[in-house]
Amino acid sequence: MNIGTCSTIALSGLKAHLVTVQAFVSQGLPYFTMVGLPDSTVSQARERVRSACKSTYFHWPQTRVTVNLTPASLPKHGSSFDVSIAVSIFAATHSINPNLLNDAVFLGELSLDGSILPVVGMLPLMQFATQCQISRAYVPASQLAEAQLVPGIKVIPVSHINELLRVLNAPPSLINEHFSVHYPASSTTPIEQFAAPMQEPSSSNADFNDVIGQTDAKWQLEIAAAGGHHVMLVGPPGVGKSMLAQRVPSILPPLNDTQATEVACIRSAQGLPIAIPLSHTPPFASVQHNATLSALAGGANGNRIVAGAMTLAHRGVLFLDEAPEFKHTVLQSLRIPLETGSITLSRMKANVVLPAQFMLILAQNPCPCGNLWNSTKICECQPIELRRYNNRISQPIKDRIDIKINVPSLKTLDKPHCHNDSYSPFLGDHMTFDSKHMRDTVLQARKQACRRFQSCPWSTNAQAPGTWLMENTPERLISHTNHLLESEEISIRGAHKILRISWTIADIFGRTQPTDDDLECATRLYLPDI
Repeated sequence: MNIGTCSTIALSGLKAHLVTVQAFVSQGLPYFTMVGLPDSTVSQARERVRSACKSTYFHWPQTRVTVNLTPASLPKHGSSFDVSIAVSIFAATHSINPNLLNDAVFLGELSLDGSILPVVGMLPLMQFATQCQISRAYVPASQLAEAQLVPGIKVIPVSHINELLRVLNAPPSLINEHFSVHYPASSTTPIEQFAAPMQEPSSSNADFNDVIGQTDAKWQLEIAAAGGHHVMLVGPPGVGKSMLAQRVPSILPPLNDTQATEVACIRSAQGLPIAIPLSHTPPFASVQHNATLSALAGGANGNRIVAGAMTLAHRGVLFLDEAPEFKHTVLQSLRIPLETGSITLSRMKANVVLPAQFMLILAQNPCPCGNLWNSTKICECQPIELRRYNNRISQPIKDRIDIKINVPSLKTLDKPHCHNDSYSPFLGDHMTFDSKHMRDTVLQARKQACRRFQSCPWSTNAQAPGTWLMENTPERLISHTNHLLESEEISIRGAHKILRISWTIADIFGRTQPTDDDLECATRLYLPDI
């Protein structure tokens, strides 16, 4: 029977599925049909495959050709099926060695001249192939470096359909040795492009030392980074709120290999460039106030799931500048991810769960005009305008923010660098607020927290559940938070956040348990106005 079979991989969001591609060449009038729930991009592969095959000496069957993508109930989208469709047709016409198709996957898009082009999501596709114990993967030569990031699978790069026929032991009569691969004039060939590792733009030049003054804000951001706490920056325009937020990744611990791969998979699945070798710097995603719900939380582009900024900031920092100017529905989409570390996109045919474990930083002015805290300018906002402005960020969102930081205007700018006189057992007599010293403090605090949580499924104080806090926090500190609860100054969530912050402060100063001073400091960080 003239049936050819090979395998490929479909990607939906970050979840991959193994797809079997079958081609059946049967008697009948010339016709090429495709079944198995393909979208318009997959359906258009018929013309790409037919045209690409003309760059070889392969004679297209002048009969009925049917291609089936299994499982048929799984929506197929994207152009990564092109190469596997062509291979299945070659196998159905007995033009290649079918034994070479076993235990292998074929990935790539075909251009009209037969060139094999890169596809979206190569890294997560290769990871899934290793989980399925696939031994060989035929990938576009331009993505060889990305595919080789995943160990345990043999990667075979191919740049043209004629080259693919050669490695699949096709008869010489089918191979056109005179083909040429055409690349855009503005770029090098894919193999030359990846001859040297591609480096991600470094953020190492962003240093807290660049921010003049704001010692209190730097100290509070150091606490936030040490415990993984969410932050709100409040201050007039031009005082450095955005600069402070942009430099938080410079003091966060570097990602481990697993986390770096996870972040790279997210970028790869969205068609974004990744660093080779993998970057271990936590990501930073900044969102403008005119962002839509799909831009922040994610959505669908046709049948393709597109991750939002919350997922792109996974394992890193999500920064929302001018937070009160965001639409109410956009801000409310933060509520569940802040609690669960993931976001669920519900679609008509499936639910897709995307990771969204990030450190949130919000920034806002003290009033609509921004002059409320200005000593030289007069605020012209009416009380009702000020109340409406402050209420644009709902109380449930504010309740989930651990640390509220007031960033005042600088009255004197004569000192390029500012220090305070707090003693730190890690840094010596004084705590220096440049990124290097702040990162050292954060790393030491994180190590102490990891030792405390070594038998727990979490590693930072911000993730510690309420049951653990109640069992391990000194009783007198719990009594103080109970007093705040009874006076209705905080909610139960707020009480837990105050206890978590106090544990982080204790870690920074090398204490095994938080003290009364740590709790008082934590309370003022959570409720800066009391």
